[in-house]
Amino acid sequence: MVIPEKEKGVKSFRVPRIIFNSFIFFILVVVAIIGILSYDYVKILRQVYENRHLSIENRQLKEQIQLFNMKLNTLTDDIERVQQFEKKLRVITGFKEVNQAKPLKYNPGMEAKDADHDSKMPKERSPDSISLPTEEDDLIKEVKKSVDEVSQVEKFQDIKDLYERKIATNFGLLTGYSYTKEWNELIKQSFKLAVSFAYFDYRFSIMRQVAGALENRINGLDQYLLDKDSFLKSTPTLLPSWGWITSYYGPRVSHYSDRVKMHEGLDVGAPIGTDVLAPADGIVKTSSKTPGFGYYIEIDHGYGLETLYAHNSQLIVKKGQRVKRGDLIAKTGNTGLSTGPHLHYEVRVNGTPVDPLYYILD
Repeated sequence: MVIPEKEKGVKSFRVPRIIFNSFIFFILVVVAIIGILSYDYVKILRQVYENRHLSIENRQLKEQIQLFNMKLNTLTDDIERVQQFEKKLRVITGFKEVNQAKPLKYNPGMEAKDADHDSKMPKERSPDSISLPTEEDDLIKEVKKSVDEVSQVEKFQDIKDLYERKIATNFGLLTGYSYTKEWNELIKQSFKLAVSFAYFDYRFSIMRQVAGALENRINGLDQYLLDKDSFLKSTPTLLPSWGWITSYYGPRVSHYSDRVKMHEGLDVGAPIGTDVLAPADGIVKTSSKTPGFGYYIEIDHGYGLETLYAHNSQLIVKKGQRVKRGDLIAKTGNTGLSTGPHLHYEVRVNGTPVDPLYYILD
């Protein structure tokens, strides 16, 4: 209806219901389209922001992976230096392991030096002239290979497939991603990260193997050095008592039977009460008295070494007691079958008497 300002007739127009409903429907459709477009626009803006963020994040990840690889290269160099140091220690200490499964590699010029010797005689080479290939050497060579060189390795392929599957899951590409990953440039770039991740993980896993193997070798060397230290401490290098050697190791005429008998130790002449010291670390095996040796002591030093101290006047240590080199164990005397104050000292290797002078350093 149209109502004019002045007093004139009111005009009225009739709009058919179908047109009115169509107009309302059109308005609603336009509003819905505007709403959908607005939502999509906001969503696109958000996606653009996320893409920009992901692009920056991917660039940072690539830079970080490159940094990790550089650090891994530095770690490889450090492990190589430790490995060389460990090899030198093995040569210095005489604790060398030969891998018989692999041939020895000789330095150039060695054959010329060996030409002067009889070819049938065994050739001895200095430790510096021999390179003993180890498992760690092969692993370190593997770590230094480029991506292209390891791309066909089965282990590398397995790791790369795992990373591609993980990336595909993040993008919702559960199946067929081996083809669809080439369709979108951003997804394509994301999948390229799988190669970098796999390369780093592959090298890192090898370095863990190298570190573990090197740790085992160093532990073995440490145990060997500890054993060496224990062996040196258990070697009887001291003359047990201060005095004069009145009888040496070897055959001599017995004072009691006038027959030649084997004298299985040293006789050290000393006044009664002179200190008798342990010449090495060990455990007292016997501390008692017999008719022949009188008051005597036996010490087990390990490694098949035993020492015996006879004709003492006093025993200081008891059976089972642990002693160290230089500890007071007895006092010299004239007990048992003895012709005068002295210490009878024996060294036995696996139960067999040997000349104690071979061990005495002082």
